[in-house]
Amino acid sequence: MRTLRQARQLTLDELSSRSGVSRRMIALVEAGEANPSLGTLDKLARALGTDFASLVTDHPVAPLVPEAAEDVAPVWQDGQGSTARILVSHRGGATTELWQWELVPGGRYQAEPDPPGSEEMILVSSGHLVVEVGADRLPLGPGGYLRLPTNQPYAYVNVGRSLARFVRVVVSP
Repeated sequence: MRTLRQARQLTLDELSSRSGVSRRMIALVEAGEANPSLGTLDKLARALGTDFASLVTDHPVAPLVPEAAEDVAPVWQDGQGSTARILVSHRGGATTELWQWELVPGGRYQAEPDPPGSEEMILVSSGHLVVEVGADRLPLGPGGYLRLPTNQPYAYVNVGRSLARFVRVVVSP
């Protein structure tokens, strides 16, 4: 992140102002001394004029090169066995990201609101997932899918007794 910030000739204060992330948090992230939320990293990526995947991954996925999801390092873990991996990202008119998630029984991920116009499409491959949006609790079992506007707080919760595996496609303006 420091390399991108310096390449764009931004001070810590300027990046803080553009992203809404505190100067101290940015300094800690750059020093490798913080564990920022996915939302914080997304804000920083946008302020740096890049996408989330380019900020957190070390190599882009080449077209027509098969890869295995389990070979990709998680970008989020809860310490209990839950993981999230960003597999592919594409920037065009909008940024599109393909993620693979695993939530252990009782696992929860609380998300921060994304910019207006952002949404996700979720497909559960195994287990049971509840998507919480405001007061709504939307249950999804294997094969269940959902389109979710993400400009508001939302959460993923595994309410089942087995691992919940799902794919999410994130589309951001």
